[in-house]
Amino acid sequence: MKTDKFDKQAVNHLSFYEGFLSLSKIVIAGIITILILMAIFLL
Repeated sequence: MKTDKFDKQAVNHLSFYEGFLSLSKIVIAGIITILILMAIFLL
């Protein structure tokens, strides 16, 4: 994506969005890991 023509506010929103995406990936990976561990220990 070309961000050359973005103003400062749009760049801030984009960086917040990218941070939110990476945080949500980490949270989803953590939840999947917890579910897998619960399945292993319950069997």
